[in-house]
Amino acid sequence: MSKILMLYEIEFKRIKKVYFSILSLIIISNLIWFIYNLNLVAKEVQRILNIRGGLGLLKSEEVYMIIKNGGFIYSLYSLSFFFMILGLIWCLYYTLLTWYKDFSSKTTVAYTLFTLPCNKFNIFLSKLLIVLSFIYGVLATQHILWILEILIMKSITSINISEIIYIINYNSLKSFLSMGISIYLLEILMYYVFSPILAVIVLFTGVLIHKSFDKIGGFLGLFYMAIVIFMYLYISSISMIFTDELLRNHILYYIVTGVLSLIISYNLLNKKIHI
Repeated sequence: MSKILMLYEIEFKRIKKVYFSILSLIIISNLIWFIYNLNLVAKEVQRILNIRGGLGLLKSEEVYMIIKNGGFIYSLYSLSFFFMILGLIWCLYYTLLTWYKDFSSKTTVAYTLFTLPCNKFNIFLSKLLIVLSFIYGVLATQHILWILEILIMKSITSINISEIIYIINYNSLKSFLSMGISIYLLEILMYYVFSPILAVIVLFTGVLIHKSFDKIGGFLGLFYMAIVIFMYLYISSISMIFTDELLRNHILYYIVTGVLSLIISYNLLNKKIHI
């Protein structure tokens, strides 16, 4: 475990500037968007009441009706959700880029990692922890911001949290993208805890397959990831949505895919990968 933590520290030094930059951008983007939307609400109240009062009008009763109408809350949520997705995509892109480069170049860091007196699979685990720290940091930051925004809206209008969740989920049903809020613990764990772990493991395994076979590695890596995605979609399509059957099938899929990917990665790292 100490060797994995040592490798984790080496990896974190490589990405910490990018990591904190992404978190800062998410915070600033949310802050600007929240203030902008509050200003729009204040202007709408000015128009309705035909008076001037700036942000001070946010305490009026009209604000509650405007916010409860749904447009303000869903607009605020949907774009901030988009900010979070962009942050997660950048996390995956940057960490996969460094993971790929470690097998494609003779960098000092790559040489150090692969010449350390430890099991090469520790490198995989340390990089997995780095990416998950990256992802969970983005998720935690965005959800903390949502909580703060909800508390501010509640203090202004006395709208309760259940109304806010209902507005978001109702508007999500009318959107071509499902961006609702999960309210069940197991669903939250599946989406926000286990899914990132499985996604990173599969992506890392795909890169290892690509770098392990000279001529057809790229094809095999993409084929493996395509099969994983296809099986997830297939299981989802044959199971009744929102049922215990779908949940059981997904849990089984997560376990089998995760274990299979770890076995493949372990064998490739210790038998096929050299630098």
